[in-house]
Amino acid sequence: MMRVIFVGSPSAHYRSIEEDLVRKLRMLMKIEIFQVAEKSLPADRRLKEEARRIDRLLKGKSYVTDPKGILINDDFMLSIVKRSLYDDISIVVGGPYGVSPSVRGERISFSKLVFTHDLFRIMLLEQIYRQTLAIKGVRYKK
Repeated sequence: MMRVIFVGSPSAHYRSIEEDLVRKLRMLMKIEIFQVAEKSLPADRRLKEEARRIDRLLKGKSYVTDPKGILINDDFMLSIVKRSLYDDISIVVGGPYGVSPSVRGERISFSKLVFTHDLFRIMLLEQIYRQTLAIKGVRYKK
């Protein structure tokens, strides 16, 4: 099963896009979406609190998105999604201060560029969707 853990929630503008992608994904695979609420705390305390809540949600192999992580490609993402079909996989997307180094998981990066939190949420879900369609042998409709 795939577990995607986001810190914070999407803005209203992106919420319907995200809900549509999650609806499509749930027809193809087992996926759970978790949102860890952001707290109004100083950065160091905020990261510790978020890490504590994230750690309780992690199951199986975990990946943490991080601009300084290893740069992944379609094949790597495909392997993550394939593994989620028979094993627990967690993917963590941090908030504005990133993710505490104490959160366990392999650090991965989608790009050397930095994206807004809302946009990245959509990009991640879209990649999971594309790879799931490929596994199922369904052609992706652009």
